[in-house]
Amino acid sequence: MSNLRFVLTRLWRYLSIYFLKPFDAINDTLVASLLSTYEWPDEVVEIASGDGVFSYVMHGGVFPLWFDRYLQVDSEKKDIFDTHKYSLYPQTSPPSQPIIAIAVDVKRSHVNKTSEIGYAREVVCSDYEHLSIVSNSIPAIFYYIPHGVRNHKKVIEEVRRVLEQHGTLLILLYDRAFEASFLCHKFGILTKGKLSKYLLKLDNGRCKELTKLSDTLEGWIEYFSTNGFEVEETKCGLSTVAWKAYDVQTRPILRVLIRVTNWFPMSIRTVVKLTWMLIWFPVLVVFYFLFSNDFIVIDKQNCYVTLRLRKK
Repeated sequence: MSNLRFVLTRLWRYLSIYFLKPFDAINDTLVASLLSTYEWPDEVVEIASGDGVFSYVMHGGVFPLWFDRYLQVDSEKKDIFDTHKYSLYPQTSPPSQPIIAIAVDVKRSHVNKTSEIGYAREVVCSDYEHLSIVSNSIPAIFYYIPHGVRNHKKVIEEVRRVLEQHGTLLILLYDRAFEASFLCHKFGILTKGKLSKYLLKLDNGRCKELTKLSDTLEGWIEYFSTNGFEVEETKCGLSTVAWKAYDVQTRPILRVLIRVTNWFPMSIRTVVKLTWMLIWFPVLVVFYFLFSNDFIVIDKQNCYVTLRLRKK
């Protein structure tokens, strides 16, 4: 029952943040559900914190209904979310546990957003392959494999370097099973001309980038076991069906949806958003139970692997 309550509350909160891409809420809720079952240290350093929202919500943080990520976009950029407007984030009360001692991300816009949320004590903009942290100084790290990793092996070496002896690493990884589930890329390759270019533009290089960071569960266990870590626990989830929905969803018309919703005054925009959420929420609940591989398992292939590791 406690896991059911966790899933429903996180699904609603993530939907509120990503309401124009509803299946993002499925994705983040599943990851949060897997990670929440581990025993978390009282204090962690987060590598690849993004804009800070994922961990904030996972650990119990709540944003007001009017707030979401689509209020901060730059439609002129390839990555429309790589921007930051100061003083937009609402004043909230961050979760008390765990304490995020340091949050590290490669994007300055993400660092600025994480700073405004106020959940992390310190926020650092840094390459993941060259962490400005003293060796053997960190008792626990949470690493959410991000976009922008140039050398994953080097990042893991850096994580191990800064961890204390017997320090804890909680990590999210990709399972190789999801490689055939990038529909935009798949159909972009199969088609020609403008349609092909359009579909590959929607993929935005995600297939090529993320499949380079994927392996089987057994492969990941072997990798970490031979690179200075002891594997303590593993948990897997998110069916390939769910990833296909996540890969497509509203992506083809997302920019249009953002422009339309942001055209309304805030009060009307919030009502429109709530209506949209109330329509989507029951659909997402059913979809989550069928295709997250969290409560029932229809598709035995998983997209995500999470591990709790200890530095040898």
